[in-house]
Amino acid sequence: MGIFERLVRILRAEITDHVGGGSTVELPRDDDELRRIIEELNAKQSPERPRPTGVVEWAYRTLGVTPMATNDDIKAAYRRAISRTHPDRFARAPEQQQREAARRAQEINRAYAILKAVRKF
Repeated sequence: MGIFERLVRILRAEITDHVGGGSTVELPRDDDELRRIIEELNAKQSPERPRPTGVVEWAYRTLGVTPMATNDDIKAAYRRAISRTHPDRFARAPEQQQREAARRAQEINRAYAILKAVRKF
């Protein structure tokens, strides 16, 4: 198994950890090196330091919804956000605004993709 596949498994496990409940991502039993790395990372986190908010919380903030929002609320928030910042709306704007609109649209698309994957809709 290559490093990228291993990283994907770690990220999936981290997302599942942040969301809680639902299905879990099992790491291969024979991947002792990966388990050792995860244990080291967990040991380095001191209880005094707050955990980072995580990618799922970032996605909710980016779309402007709460974790209690329904799937339909998330879809509507995505449509509203992307309609405001879609690069096609800024086709005749200065180049700086076009770049900013494209960057923001990418963020919104990433956030929506994360929430779709986590909530399975």
